[in-house]
Amino acid sequence: MKNEFSKSVPFWRILTKCIGTAVTLTILIVYRGLFFGESLLEGVKTDVPLEHARPAVFAVLVLLTLASLADGLAASYGKHAGDEKKTVFSSPLTAVISLTCIFLNSVVSFYVIELINNYYLLQMKTKYLWLGFGITFALYLILVFALNSLKLGMCIGNVTFLVWGMVNYFVQQFRGIPFQWIDFASMRTGMSVSGNYRYTPTWQMIAGIAVTGALCGFYLHRKTNKLFRNVPGRVLSRAAAAVLLFLFYTTIFRTDFLADTGIWLRDWQPWYTYRLFGMESGFFAFAKASFPKEPDGYSSAEVSSIIEESRSSAQEAAGEGDIPENIIVVMNESFSDLRIYPYFKTNRELMPFYDSLTENVQKGKLMVSVKGGTTANTEYEFLTGNSCVLSPPTVVYNSFIKQSQFSVARALKAQGYEVMALHPYGPHGWNRDVVYPRMGFDTFLTIQNSFQDAERVRGFVSDRGDYEEVIRRVEQKADGQKLFLFNITMQNHSAYRNESYVSDVDVTGFHGKNEGQAEQYCSLIRLSDEALSELIGYFSKSEQKTLILFFGDHQPEIGDDFWSYCFGKDLDDLTFEEQQDEYVTRWMIWANYDIPEKEDLTLSANYLAPYLLSLTGLKLTDYQQFLLQQRDTIPAMNAFGYLGTDGSQHQWDTDMTSDEAAERLRRYKCLIYNELTAGSGRDASFFGIEQ
Repeated sequence: MKNEFSKSVPFWRILTKCIGTAVTLTILIVYRGLFFGESLLEGVKTDVPLEHARPAVFAVLVLLTLASLADGLAASYGKHAGDEKKTVFSSPLTAVISLTCIFLNSVVSFYVIELINNYYLLQMKTKYLWLGFGITFALYLILVFALNSLKLGMCIGNVTFLVWGMVNYFVQQFRGIPFQWIDFASMRTGMSVSGNYRYTPTWQMIAGIAVTGALCGFYLHRKTNKLFRNVPGRVLSRAAAAVLLFLFYTTIFRTDFLADTGIWLRDWQPWYTYRLFGMESGFFAFAKASFPKEPDGYSSAEVSSIIEESRSSAQEAAGEGDIPENIIVVMNESFSDLRIYPYFKTNRELMPFYDSLTENVQKGKLMVSVKGGTTANTEYEFLTGNSCVLSPPTVVYNSFIKQSQFSVARALKAQGYEVMALHPYGPHGWNRDVVYPRMGFDTFLTIQNSFQDAERVRGFVSDRGDYEEVIRRVEQKADGQKLFLFNITMQNHSAYRNESYVSDVDVTGFHGKNEGQAEQYCSLIRLSDEALSELIGYFSKSEQKTLILFFGDHQPEIGDDFWSYCFGKDLDDLTFEEQQDEYVTRWMIWANYDIPEKEDLTLSANYLAPYLLSLTGLKLTDYQQFLLQQRDTIPAMNAFGYLGTDGSQHQWDTDMTSDEAAERLRRYKCLIYNELTAGSGRDASFFGIEQ
């Protein structure tokens, strides 16, 4: 009797469906305030139609969840879900129905992703909507055929697209740029700092979770599941997946298909490309651009010609000045001067010590290629002299450093310096534990082997604690040993939401939702300035000739409302010149002996090392000489444009001030590409110094 009853009433199936429905409804109830409360976009985006439809969306989600339960119950008791012995391709009708369901699901998944990430979803052009549908459909087909299962493929696909959309949202919020292909290579770095962020869901995410749950329930209720059941059919299914994957890869990465649809990359603001053309289209467009592209006119003969011409016009190989016993470089995390923005004001001075330095000091603005994160690219530009102009969206440390790398560390090592890197965090971030030996560093000190008793701020080693370790390493070196120490700080790392940290700076006139973040960041900059005064104070009393370079890697990411406040306008209305302001930090060179003094000199990260060495009596590489010559035509640059000799910002390719600048850029790209890819074919006497 019990067995008959269990056959007619499958309690475990019914219970599973009821539990799934209860979980979804509980999530909706817990977060109902997101649908009925004040919009989180209030005062930030006022023209978002979907924000006004939140209560209606909530009602639809509840009905959809209940409908999924009803479908599941009907499937448990009825026969409409299909015969378990049938397959998806057992008849033309089931094949057409299944493919139609996959396509319609693709449309829903596309909208789920865009709903989570795109304020202006309803304003997307029709052709980019269809492009997004097509990309999603292709990925679903690959997954379904690879697994030979409609049920499993669609459930995994729905969850994957939901997670992809949510990850993109949080990465955009925390870093100021969306999730990109290159982030897979830096997953360890992202995970290592992920605990410092606050993950607050939006109503769009809750809607996506509810829709995904309903769709997965629908597929789990179907009995017709497998595409093929016999061995030849299963082989055919996997072969179809491989063919589809090959066609997808070839179309996206080996043709100009995406560009031909009109998609273009705003490298300095990738989110703009994502919102304009769709997250998936933007993701793959940037993925294609993340591989170094051979420059126009590149060949080994052309590189030899460029090198020969550069050498013929080079100045003296050595710089002018004393040879310091210690060269200390501090790349300060997120250190920047937001006073460059017209509407930014605070109730306290943020960097009074930095401002006060006038003796034996040079300083000014620094153009960099990243904002809000991707510290490693500024680091790469400084250490190598190679600009990220060749591949703006790429984290070079993760993608290209596969062999020994020419760098300022190697150049100084060849001249008798001990070369040391110091970072008060984990060694694996941005692949540094692999890259630094290839850069020529003798030692890499991290939180694992140093900084045990260092002062902490918001859980990070403070700048003061960091500089104490710098001083300790200088004091511990052998008498007469020259030292090059490259230090990357952590104190000012995002996010700026630590509730236990008390800010002591008010941002005047800003009362947006990110006010707390802005004030916390500004307070941290004051701390950095105080720590810098202690570092300079110590070495001003040292008898060892010491040269210190201090610069910020990028500006922070705080939130669109804050940047709109800084500019006094919506970010969509910024000119290129204003957009370039978002990629400006500060630099300073100080010595405890006489050096020429300069103020307000704009440099870029790729010029910093050769400029630093030009103030000493040390030998410069021929490549560093090339970079100093280039400053006569291109005084400063980043991945997106350059400061012209006319004092204005110009965008690469579309706004070149002269043929000379365009040719300089082409030659520079050829040298960068050669240095990255030629391996043993590189001219070591040009890029480096014989030891």
